[in-house]
Amino acid sequence: MMLNLRLFLIALSVILALIILRLIAKNKLPVKYSLFWLISSFVVFLVGVFPDFIRIFTKLIGFENSSSLVACVIIGLLLLITLLLTIIISEQKRKLLLLVQEVSLLKQKIDK
Repeated sequence: MMLNLRLFLIALSVILALIILRLIAKNKLPVKYSLFWLISSFVVFLVGVFPDFIRIFTKLIGFENSSSLVACVIIGLLLLITLLLTIIISEQKRKLLLLVQEVSLLKQKIDK
């Protein structure tokens, strides 16, 4: 891997981690949702520092070339993000339904 690409990956991972930590400090991103992004940033950092890690992992899993592995990992990460967002939306929908029911009950008590 070329030195420019390695430096770019290291800088990208550090900047991403700093942004995430800043969002956590400002209470704009809960810790439980930020762990995935911090882990992703750490993995990018490892790839930048140890470029042979990708080649070794590619051979270990059985991919023909590293670009196929990277494409597969990116698709997997996108699917994981979609799953996590679906879980969050489902949780918010349940909370909203409960809130609507509680408000309806309170309105009934006030009207009586």
